[in-house]
Amino acid sequence: MTKTFLKFEFTPAEWATLRKLIEQTTTNPDGEAVTSFVDCAVVELGFICLEWGKEDDKPICIKQSDMWAVDILFYSEVPKEFDAFAVYPPPMGIHTFSGDDSLYLKGYCAKFPDSDYCKLPEPEPIK
Repeated sequence: MTKTFLKFEFTPAEWATLRKLIEQTTTNPDGEAVTSFVDCAVVELGFICLEWGKEDDKPICIKQSDMWAVDILFYSEVPKEFDAFAVYPPPMGIHTFSGDDSLYLKGYCAKFPDSDYCKLPEPEPIK
């Protein structure tokens, strides 16, 4: 199984449309409709704070993104419709899927190979 961990930003309307590509609705034993994601794990981060300030010595968000942030760990091919919405904050951003940090870093380094995050340290000489 190939896994891909990507981060996305959408307008709420774009996310409402695109999420339908990775969702399915089934009926549970009680006859209720249940919607779940197919071949992926999804964490909706929402509107991320871009700049923090302080009020009464407590942190407050003074500038919030108008884009809806979503992290998706795909267990199969990434739908091409998602390509235009991928974003690459410096690793790891504000969220990661436990144990899958290297998947995000792999995609990040493919996009930004000269980043300091993607450079291997020089080996120490043997003394």
